[in-house]
Amino acid sequence: MKFAYCTTFTALAFTALLRGQTSAYQSAEGNTSIFLDNAKANMVFNVSDTKFDLGYLHEGAGKSWLYGFDVTGKPSSDFSTIFQKGKTPPAAGGSVSVGRHKPFSKSLDDQTEATHLRDDWALLQFTYTRSIFDTAESATAEPQQQRFDGYRALAAYDALVNAPGASMLLGFATGIERSNNVDQLKQTTVITPLVQSASGIASFEAAQQTPGYVGAYRKYLAAPIYTDAVWIPKALPWIDLDAFTRSNAAAFDRYIEGGIGIFIAKRDNPTQVLGGLSLGWKNGTPTLSFVAGWSF
Repeated sequence: MKFAYCTTFTALAFTALLRGQTSAYQSAEGNTSIFLDNAKANMVFNVSDTKFDLGYLHEGAGKSWLYGFDVTGKPSSDFSTIFQKGKTPPAAGGSVSVGRHKPFSKSLDDQTEATHLRDDWALLQFTYTRSIFDTAESATAEPQQQRFDGYRALAAYDALVNAPGASMLLGFATGIERSNNVDQLKQTTVITPLVQSASGIASFEAAQQTPGYVGAYRKYLAAPIYTDAVWIPKALPWIDLDAFTRSNAAAFDRYIEGGIGIFIAKRDNPTQVLGGLSLGWKNGTPTLSFVAGWSF
């Protein structure tokens, strides 16, 4: 109930002001290489990662500069164990983006039926997130409160390509980010005694419970690389099939994840995704994502 109230309140507070930037073509961790190429109002909620994304991306007609921002929140992590191996703590943050619309594609007036590159856009996104949680490395060390500040710089390029019998929405993104390994630790509840009954009265104890993690906590620099190839059949333009990869090229926690997803979008508008699911495979463990998008 608390999670539902928090999510609903946030959606109502920001929907009137913010518009869609990040797409719903997401894997279980909420990552994507595809960003919207329009300024329609949009909210994305990743059920698997219990994270919502609200933002605005402005573009002019034809060749023009892009700019925008996002607000992200993760009010709860209660659902993530159903779909993911590790749970990450609640967090909040935001991002700003700058870029270019149509850096390589021609204007609509100059295109013909033989033109393959219909539209494209490139942007650079800077993201900040903040989370607070406790860690307990072992029985011989006191629990420590961690205040983690995450930073990420991501460069992305997206293109809409005309193919035989279908359209292709292609995305590539790479960058650098400050991350941690809480998704690899064992989640627990840290209990701290506050008050204990004195002699002569009924025995009781009051304690404070906080979410935490057990294991060796570590912060590190990651080098994310994301790709998406969304196939949009012209006969069924409201069904989109996404083949994606997610990887980290840095030495610590190096991995590559592949997967496929199926999404339902507005007819003839593949960036306005109404919802879908994706199945991935990361370090020998399957990941399942349910994503919902609302367009206005």
